[in-house]
Amino acid sequence: MSVLPYFETFAAVVGEGSFTAAAEALGVSKSVVSKQVSHLEKHLGVQLLQRTTRRLHLTQAGEVFASYTQRIMSDVREAEQSVLPLQNEPQGRLRISAPESLAVSLLPEALLRFQQRFPKLEMEVHITGRFVDLVEEGIDVALRVGELEDSSLVARLLIPCSFHACASPEYLKKYGSPEHPDELRNHNCLIYSQGPQSESWLFNDRNGKKIHTRVEGNLRSDTGNLLMSAGINGNGIFIGPTYMVASALKEGKLKTVLDDFSPATTGLYAVYPYSKLVSTKVRAFVDYLVEAWGD
Repeated sequence: MSVLPYFETFAAVVGEGSFTAAAEALGVSKSVVSKQVSHLEKHLGVQLLQRTTRRLHLTQAGEVFASYTQRIMSDVREAEQSVLPLQNEPQGRLRISAPESLAVSLLPEALLRFQQRFPKLEMEVHITGRFVDLVEEGIDVALRVGELEDSSLVARLLIPCSFHACASPEYLKKYGSPEHPDELRNHNCLIYSQGPQSESWLFNDRNGKKIHTRVEGNLRSDTGNLLMSAGINGNGIFIGPTYMVASALKEGKLKTVLDDFSPATTGLYAVYPYSKLVSTKVRAFVDYLVEAWGD
């Protein structure tokens, strides 16, 4: 006796709440559903359902068995869908969350080329510095700098990333270059307000010892690009990720300071909810970013 069709029928009865609704969902008659449940009970040697004129009730055995059948049918559906990425082009809506610093540097060109490769895919991009709740807010994939703390999420490294304390050559000529993080107390610091401890900047010495330095300044913002523009214009010292400040450093608009005390290297990650079956659109997007930014 092949029991899988009977598992599917029983799971449908439990999920739909009646033989009639299960029959409609499965596209068969009510009598077929009733017979299959009866055959399943006979095969197992236990009663799974108590039938009344108004509703169905799961027996204790039925409750235990239902938890297994629903899990089994979920695995069966995932197995069926697992081959679809081999056949189907990514399509539908892909909801992305990314920090503003990335949106003004690497992301625009990457999104353009990705959409050219997969024109059937519609992208919805949310720019924010906060760590969004992916499941609660319906985000498919988030781009984040830093280590992953939520074990219910999967993180894939896209590129290594460091943070750099920077200022314009004009500012450093006028006010001097700090030689130790403690000297930042004598400087105007441009503060990113969405950091976990925005007014306490973290550095490491050559021995790996952490140095927490309290900073003050006349500009606070949740927009990293605004702080970088202020830094380029000689307003003070700010901290930015490599991918955001690289061009300005190369062009001589900014110079790094406190290089001997740089924060530890971290990474830029693609983060998405854990699932046995990652959707085609998420997998395609993450694979593309690894390919595009890998060098």
